[in-house]
Amino acid sequence: MKKTKVPSIVAVMILTVITISSWIVFSVVRVFQTEPTLSIPPEILNPLNPNYDKTAVDKIEKRIYFDKDQVFETAAPATGSGELTI
Repeated sequence: MKKTKVPSIVAVMILTVITISSWIVFSVVRVFQTEPTLSIPPEILNPLNPNYDKTAVDKIEKRIYFDKDQVFETAAPATGSGELTI
């Protein structure tokens, strides 16, 4: 009996699938094994000043304040109607 020979394109495709799958596996392993480098700006690493800043509090108190009567509410459209009611 004569054995059938595997066509060369099938052999190339099988080797390609093996290569791609091992590439993916090794990439995933490398991602999980390496630790990311953290680059934190020095402004964030500086300690906060725990002292009370009266000028900042005064600026906040002098800001514009709206009463509930001055704030307008918007109504959401009813579901399914497709029209906006105000």
